[in-house]
Amino acid sequence: MGDLKKFLAGGEYGKLKDCPLFEGNFVQVTKFGELANRVTMGIVASSPSLKLPDLMLLARPVENQLEECAGKHKKPNSVPQEELQLIALHPLKFVRIFIHDARRYQFKVSLASGRTFYLQLQAPPQKLDCIFWQWVRLFYLLRFYHTDVPSPTSRVY
Repeated sequence: MGDLKKFLAGGEYGKLKDCPLFEGNFVQVTKFGELANRVTMGIVASSPSLKLPDLMLLARPVENQLEECAGKHKKPNSVPQEELQLIALHPLKFVRIFIHDARRYQFKVSLASGRTFYLQLQAPPQKLDCIFWQWVRLFYLLRFYHTDVPSPTSRVY
């Protein structure tokens, strides 16, 4: 179970805990490849009964401050525990994802609002190529099967 799935299983996002989720770790980069922020992206179905995902989640790591609150001192070589903080939840019908630079494993994400950002996949070197192309296949499927047919909940009576 990935970090995002664990995060969704607890707290206010519990309704998404049983839904299919494809997640990965990325670094947000500038258009020219300069590193900016670490991000976990998840593509999730808002209901277990959906055939394809319909939401994009973005979360960022936040250091756990419990040790400092308890008055304990950090060990000099200890790795801080990280938790995720959900920073965005976008319906996929308002998101377009493209390959920006396949050699650098980068995607371009465009939102309906006009905002655009770039994500570079982070994975173990031996699995990076395979994971990148799994993301590409997922994005292709989502674009291929994308439809503008209104959902049953948006009917006008």
